[in-house]
Amino acid sequence: MTREEAIQKLLETDPQFKEWYEEHQELKWKVHKLDKHFPPDPEIEAEEERLKRRKLYLKDMMEIKIREFMQKANQ
Repeated sequence: MTREEAIQKLLETDPQFKEWYEEHQELKWKVHKLDKHFPPDPEIEAEEERLKRRKLYLKDMMEIKIREFMQKANQ
């Protein structure tokens, strides 16, 4: 099973994973939008940093689920 297949299967069968995935995608878009803000603003930079930390946390949580899922599938 490939990583992409595992992600697709998790999106279809695991509501928690799907929620994390969708929030991660939304945060990715928001961070991208804030990156383009000029001139830099300390409040916006703080918000961008907060969003990036949350996005990284979600990525880590999804990665754990993907690895566990792939291990079970390959047994």
